Amino acid sequence: MTSVDIIIPSLNSPRIDRVLAAIENQEGIEQVGQIIVVGKDDPGLIPAASGAHLLDSGVPVRASIARNMGIAASEADLFIFIDSDCLAEPGWLREHLAAHQAGQRVVSGGVVAAGHNYWHLTYNLTLFHEWLDANQPGPRDFLATLNLSVERSVIDEVGGMDESVDRVEDVDWTTRMRRAGIQPNFWPAAAVWHDHNRHDLGGVWRDCALSGHHMRRLRLRHADLLQAPGLLRFPKLVLALSPFIAAWATARILWHRPYFLRRFLPQIPAIYLTKIAWCWGAATGSP
Repeated sequence: MTSVDIIIPSLNSPRIDRVLAAIENQEGIEQVGQIIVVGKDDPGLIPAASGAHLLDSGVPVRASIARNMGIAASEADLFIFIDSDCLAEPGWLREHLAAHQAGQRVVSGGVVAAGHNYWHLTYNLTLFHEWLDANQPGPRDFLATLNLSVERSVIDEVGGMDESVDRVEDVDWTTRMRRAGIQPNFWPAAAVWHDHNRHDLGGVWRDCALSGHHMRRLRLRHADLLQAPGLLRFPKLVLALSPFIAAWATARILWHRPYFLRRFLPQIPAIYLTKIAWCWGAATGSP
């Protein structure tokens, strides 16, 4: 039977106890060898009686470094990565295992299309529209590591995460997998509730601008596989054309996800604004 470990990067997450409780209540948890929390837990929220243990990084480290540390500390055949602000939905573990039993080698589960308030929901919709649990399963160009499972054989082939890449290291990693001929796959039934801390316009704007800054560079790095338009080579032009780029990006989301018009019509102007923020970050390098 395939050995399975769960790896959670965390820098003093105030939700880590809830994250662990949701994992430990999963169907099939007896198949998991280790739950490794990598990073810091200064508040001491990891329950002593839980099945998890802390791999203390000593100092705060990027999530890519934490995930690589977790991989190095494990001998499992299959790694399931979940972020420290993600609560696994019922069936999450069962569905990740089912995806690999079905022959998938790298799998992203779904993100629940929900939020505490207008901006909290907007963030989940705009950043994770490709991986919402309402979407159809199938191949994707890249995946998000907030809810990802990867077979060790894949990592043996392409290596670990590039620790020099910030914020979009998951896009880089899974694009490298695709370059090696390993198809990233989306499996929406393995869903998580992303209970992040962006509850207002300022928090959402800053994060989307930072994503724009780092994603522009990464798209140019993998220009062939990520279909980077030549416009990205001219940051000032990106900023000047940001209203049109944002309109195109928003329209593209609605074209591919028409259910947004039924379920999330009030969020559409905010999604457009987040694409302006993306352009701002891509052009200026700052939030």
